[in-house]
Amino acid sequence: MKHVQAVLFDLDGTLIDSEHFYYSNWKPILQQNFDLEIDFEDWLTFFAGHTLVRNVHFLKEQWGIETTDEFMWQETRAAYARADMRTIALMPYAKEILEDLQQSGKRIALVTSSYQTTVDTVLGHHGLLGFFEFFITRERVEHPKPNPEPYTLAIESMKLPANEIVAIEDTSTGLKAAHGAGLSCIAVSRQEVERARLSAAEFMLDDLAAVREILL
Repeated sequence: MKHVQAVLFDLDGTLIDSEHFYYSNWKPILQQNFDLEIDFEDWLTFFAGHTLVRNVHFLKEQWGIETTDEFMWQETRAAYARADMRTIALMPYAKEILEDLQQSGKRIALVTSSYQTTVDTVLGHHGLLGFFEFFITRERVEHPKPNPEPYTLAIESMKLPANEIVAIEDTSTGLKAAHGAGLSCIAVSRQEVERARLSAAEFMLDDLAAVREILL
């Protein structure tokens, strides 16, 4: 894939190690308000990679839990603020792969279902915002991943053919969105739950260090 001119990164679980942060904040909310106990594997299996709206719908569908988007938004945002999103670490080799891609002249952008405030807080804390040409965040699209709209918008913004752009994702939600937009996708995950659902990716890698061998 040396011909690739641009790389579109997912954020959560791909560049930042945020899934346990989200899990640790959702877990007490679900337990205290709805008497629902989940473990980290449950989080990865049922919630990771999805929007809050979808997860609220899933709670009702799977467990009959009646709540609202507004309630869960308020509860989770308050929990995130108390926990401080700046404590979220980068995934291994995240900064290094961004530096290598930038030095090689490849264009870089971010396509995420998180909001711009999350991007600014976490990537800003780690000093990585300057690597990205633009950010496609939740508020910029009507239909988030797994709908292809975020990636379609990114392709339009790049003004490049889809075959010269690659997406890097860690969940089947993101993979479906990338493929739906006509992009090849490099899947990066060590989570067995996710790896089992990422078999359609063009490459399945353990970490971001291995991305270098494919793109550079």
